[in-house]
Amino acid sequence: KVNRCFRGQSSPIIVHCNDGIGRTGTYILLDIVLNRIYKGAREINIAATLEHIRDQRPQMVKTKDQLQFVFVAVAEEVTYLIKAIRQ
Repeated sequence: KVNRCFRGQSSPIIVHCNDGIGRTGTYILLDIVLNRIYKGAREINIAATLEHIRDQRPQMVKTKDQLQFVFVAVAEEVTYLIKAIRQ
């Protein structure tokens, strides 16, 4: 929902949780992946993207539940986009 509200705007979004790596990392990972999809990427690699952001800040996305959330959210957005295209 946040991405849809701010899509096309040039102002940055600031995200920060208590330690700056768990929920923040989850949001950042999801944002990067969704932006790649919106820009027409035919393939995305969530694991490689997570590795890339962890190179910059270790421990981004701390729990399995957070990573699972990213996969589910990406799947839901892709489903939404496919339905929108079909209409």
